[in-house]
Amino acid sequence: MAVCDRSWDNLYQQYHDRLLRQVQKYLPARDESHDVLQDLYVQLRHRNIDPDEIANPPAFLMRMATNLAIDALRRNNRNPVEFTDPAEISEMDGMASQSASPEQISADRQRLDIIRRAIDDLPPRCREVFLLCKRDHLSTVEAAEHLGISRNMVEKHLRQALGHCKQVLARHEN
Repeated sequence: MAVCDRSWDNLYQQYHDRLLRQVQKYLPARDESHDVLQDLYVQLRHRNIDPDEIANPPAFLMRMATNLAIDALRRNNRNPVEFTDPAEISEMDGMASQSASPEQISADRQRLDIIRRAIDDLPPRCREVFLLCKRDHLSTVEAAEHLGISRNMVEKHLRQALGHCKQVLARHEN
């Protein structure tokens, strides 16, 4: 075992409880939070980073733990409601049609058309990023890998697309 591996092991053990509390702020389920910490440990072992080269190793661990917890939370929220039973879907469809008035359905359809046109008006790369993340439910990291661009660029395109859609909707609603 390399010296830097032992250093990370010692730091990880020393701050384990604090890291766990940090992760549980985002993922209160015990199994999920422990999975995130396991991922953190695996990443530490696979990186060739010497803790002595980092200004504040405990803060570095805390940031890694927080980022991994947020990533896990995003993955969990990607499809918050998943139906497996077709009867449930038809039941939901029936409920929606009973509670929404024809005026509301028409207004919703108009808003969807406005949003579709707004998406069509986006620059090609921006539209592609938006659809990958919002329609296909890819994370920003997955979209970046798919498109061969940075995660920051994906986030920039998403901000641009969402801002454009909000402006277009605001113009049509006023």
